[in-house]
Amino acid sequence: MPLDRRCFLACLRTLAAGCALVLAAASVRAQGVPAAFDHSHARWSDVLRGCVRDGALDYAKLKGDRAEFDAYLAALHAVTPELLAGWNDKQRLAFWINVYNAHCVARALDAYPLKSIRRLDGGFGLNTAFDQAFIPMRALHPAGKDADLSLNDVQDRILRKRFRDARVLAALHNSAKSAPPLRAEAYTADALDAQLDQQMRAFLDDATKNKIDPAAKELALSEVFKWFAEDFERDGKSLQEFLIRFASKDKADFIRAAPVRFLAYDWSLADASKK
Repeated sequence: MPLDRRCFLACLRTLAAGCALVLAAASVRAQGVPAAFDHSHARWSDVLRGCVRDGALDYAKLKGDRAEFDAYLAALHAVTPELLAGWNDKQRLAFWINVYNAHCVARALDAYPLKSIRRLDGGFGLNTAFDQAFIPMRALHPAGKDADLSLNDVQDRILRKRFRDARVLAALHNSAKSAPPLRAEAYTADALDAQLDQQMRAFLDDATKNKIDPAAKELALSEVFKWFAEDFERDGKSLQEFLIRFASKDKADFIRAAPVRFLAYDWSLADASKK
């Protein structure tokens, strides 16, 4: 049966509208407008699952094949202030934790083989690897500067200042052996509270980083708890009260009464490829 003329014209108009949408989408991509952000951080989780062992990263393995890692970094760098403003607080917090960890890995990986990320410090103890601006996310600079971000910008001027959650300090892995363990998955908004609680417990329970031994009457903590004491005291009224929230029941009374000393921090690279 021959097509009715009006039906034929309607089909043409529908086809034209569809073509226009395709062309518009292509134009948006050509202008560099980013696609919707993947809040599952799937690429980062894939990298971590393939390279993390016992809280350390296999730098040699990642150095040999970093395509997925570089694609993830590019996705982070493409986030605009407008996109970020449309997210909820947990999405933003997970994003910035992953930004910190991924760029700490990137900094060490670019210089690998490397004995310690502190080998990248400037001379005379100035301009540490954590103060150096190398993260190309200028539009998101916490001070509104037209400048790359440093790891300390992310840690101190964004995460600690804006979110005020001391558990985050157990999630940040600065590539050192004494650092909290690198989680073998990305942080995500949907699981964030559970992940942060698990990280703090795992950090406290790691006897290579914290020694909490009632039998030996020893309470020796990571210097993380010394460096950021104000954060832990803010969230727990005292450092000890904060720790009790995450310690096992048999250690709680001991932590409340025992004197605290702090362990020397080992800045050697947490490199699983050397194990």
